Amino acid sequence: MVNLNVLARMNDGREIAIHVGIAAPETQPDGSAVCRVSVAPLEQQPLDVRGVDSFHAVWLACALVLKLLSHLRSAGAELLSADGSAFPLDAYLAGLDEGANKSR
Repeated sequence: MVNLNVLARMNDGREIAIHVGIAAPETQPDGSAVCRVSVAPLEQQPLDVRGVDSFHAVWLACALVLKLLSHLRSAGAELLSADGSAFPLDAYLAGLDEGANKSR
């Protein structure tokens, strides 16, 4: 399991400790793969993310987490790492954009 902890400091001063867990992909009978993703407390239940293969499932699971964190930030939340520094969301997102641009 891959884990990530992020603290979201909301505009009203509330702090939400977000615990992300992405399980190793499990191959399905049809050849696809599923990663179980938990993003507590943003999602009540773990989510199953399906990809065409294990690599795709992991990539989609990571993209889902980054999208959820992006939505929080867009709503005005400040995202912090466990050590209190700013969470490097832009670096994560830029890495995806650079990879897409290089393949063109």
